[in-house]
Amino acid sequence: MSQASVGQPSNLLPLRPVPSPQEERAVRAAKKVRRQLSLLQGYADLMEGLSPQQNLQILQVIAEKTAELTLSLRPFIAAAGSSSPTIAEYRTARSRNRQLMGEYRLLLKSLRRRLDDARPALPQA
Repeated sequence: MSQASVGQPSNLLPLRPVPSPQEERAVRAAKKVRRQLSLLQGYADLMEGLSPQQNLQILQVIAEKTAELTLSLRPFIAAAGSSSPTIAEYRTARSRNRQLMGEYRLLLKSLRRRLDDARPALPQA
């Protein structure tokens, strides 16, 4: 009997599956974001105790790095933005929010009234 027909022993781990192109793109973007954020944090740390002119130079570099970061995230922002709610959905949500706030105010008023009614009945300590 061959080893292949017996099956895999329990102490072997399967290899990681080959990532899809979308997963690879997301992993590359995540690494770039981490690197850019680390650089931005380092630049911000450098600013402490420097002259205003040096701070200005560092802020210009931070602005450039932020622009690079924004560009690297733009494909993901565009993909997420395409599924934004419509104006009708916003209006429905706003209407529902107003309705819930109205109900909340009525319930709160009722609760306060009940508490005020119950207070005289409570024994004073």
